[in-house]
Amino acid sequence: MGLRLDWIYDFIPPPETRGPLTWQSASIDVLPSFVLYFLTAYLVQTPGTLPIRLTLLPISLWSFFRTATRIDLVYDLKYREWLAYWNLGFVLALIVAAGRCISWSYQQVPYKRLYCIPGDRRSKENQDNRFWDALDLCTNLRGHGWSWSRGLQVPPETRPTHSRSDFLVSTLIHFFQYLILADHVHWVLQWFGPTTIGSPSGGTIHHPSLPPIHNFLRSTLLSFLGGLLVCFSMQTAYDSFTLIGVGIFNQHPLQWPPLFDSPWLASSLTEFWAKRWHQIFRDIFIGVGAKPLSMLIGRIGGVFGAFLMSAILHDFGLWGMGRGAEFSTVGGYFLVQGLGIVLEHTWRHFTGSRVGGLVGRVWTITWAVTWGQMLLDAWCRKGLGASVFHPDRYRPSYFTLGRLPLPSA
Repeated sequence: MGLRLDWIYDFIPPPETRGPLTWQSASIDVLPSFVLYFLTAYLVQTPGTLPIRLTLLPISLWSFFRTATRIDLVYDLKYREWLAYWNLGFVLALIVAAGRCISWSYQQVPYKRLYCIPGDRRSKENQDNRFWDALDLCTNLRGHGWSWSRGLQVPPETRPTHSRSDFLVSTLIHFFQYLILADHVHWVLQWFGPTTIGSPSGGTIHHPSLPPIHNFLRSTLLSFLGGLLVCFSMQTAYDSFTLIGVGIFNQHPLQWPPLFDSPWLASSLTEFWAKRWHQIFRDIFIGVGAKPLSMLIGRIGGVFGAFLMSAILHDFGLWGMGRGAEFSTVGGYFLVQGLGIVLEHTWRHFTGSRVGGLVGRVWTITWAVTWGQMLLDAWCRKGLGASVFHPDRYRPSYFTLGRLPLPSA
């Protein structure tokens, strides 16, 4: 892709300089970031706080940067190479929080709740409780129920929301279904390369000894499986947070709407990324990426701005694993998706018709999966494919497909 932005990481401390998470490092390096995050969420609801938020912003960004580059969640763990994805998730969370602080700091109209959760006695007794609303804002990544999330595409709910117990049972069943699916897809991916894809040392998804066409078909299949694995794994994690939020913290089921809307049914890239794929990063993609560039170069700038923010998010997240970043492939994938959407808009401009139907579905899956090879290849070369989500003897695939001959760490 010719995207040589990896030099930026020369200004970031090497990942091996990070230290373990202790009570001391948590209080010095982690806690300030989350306090500033919560404070910004509180202030963005309060009129007349724009100057305060802008003043706090550089302090918040420095705090997030410090946290991301000083803490290694798996520093002292025995199987740290297999669990490096914890750091990826940790860095992703910090980037999202930093991006939201940027978006909130420039917000001129205070955020407001559009509705109160049915049956929530606290919200009825105090319609202006900014403390609880700030907590919701910090954890409500898609912004459903908030004034800033107009236009958000929320998938239709199929679980019963009138009964908390029925909702929890339905979500629990959903959780186990996707846990089993994710593990089996992961098993198949690792089976294609136990010493490469399935090794924490990493390896390419390509097979150099195969003829070019066979190798392309093989890597394309792996790219498709990788997309399914991401979808199923995120759904599993989201279901677990839903169970915690509703079952333990007594949140209302309406606060946890579905995450995905059958992305495999998308008939255009626009529909795939703007509606059917998860929208949990929509806030920062629009506020930090799309809006600034759209003001400079119009609609095309808005599209590429959103995907540029996505590229930065995923690339720096990969850096969190401790084996470097690779913007040319990781970031390049998301910029290419923006190009595909621009091509769809161009098609509509000249033909007067949207991309859709069967042809649109073939186009969408071809563009997303074919280019997805370079993203999956980068992930697997960094060792992400070897991630262990639960002990081998407890893997669902262990009871159906058997044990993989995985190499030792």
